[in-house]
Amino acid sequence: MKMQDVKTLITSGTIILAVVLYMIFGRSPAQEKDTTSTNQQGTISIEQVEGKTGNKRFNVDFIKAYDGDTIQVAINGKKQKIRLLMVDTPEMNYNKGEAQPYAEEAKDYTIKLLENAKKVEAVYDVGPETDNYDRLLAYVFIDDVMLQESLLEEGLAAVRFIHKPNNTFEDEFRDIQQDAEKAKLNIWSHQNYFQKDGFHPEALK
Repeated sequence: MKMQDVKTLITSGTIILAVVLYMIFGRSPAQEKDTTSTNQQGTISIEQVEGKTGNKRFNVDFIKAYDGDTIQVAINGKKQKIRLLMVDTPEMNYNKGEAQPYAEEAKDYTIKLLENAKKVEAVYDVGPETDNYDRLLAYVFIDDVMLQESLLEEGLAAVRFIHKPNNTFEDEFRDIQQDAEKAKLNIWSHQNYFQKDGFHPEALK
């Protein structure tokens, strides 16, 4: 066999090996999980929420976030506050001292998702549509993925403030939270930080 043929075989073999290895192990950046993207399919679809509550979605325009679970939006040109149903994120504690651990992370996460959204929609549950502070109580969807679900998955929110009958998806929320707890993500990485009565920053000291 000529030297040139040997070189050709080696080169061809190397290319083939590289292709095979890429197919097995290669992963393009677009396939990597992006925590600021809502392209992944959520567990709870907006169609499910509409079906179980009997309420229709409505469009909202994001203005700003006060923290991870409370945002300001415009609905038909009118400014409104929305309090995300059944989840609680650490408090920013404006004018009351420093923010609770993971409050900034939860707020930033919510802002990034909403600022990068192509569409933002909300759906009411079957109970009251507002709370005692005149905030709208709703499930918020960012490009068809529920914001509550995303926060729970990331360990940046806990299931809390359950007020029947506005608890249609309570069981689903608790299942999602359980996975984050097992993985010890963010707020769950510190034992006893979140308790039934809320967040306890002293548990981190």
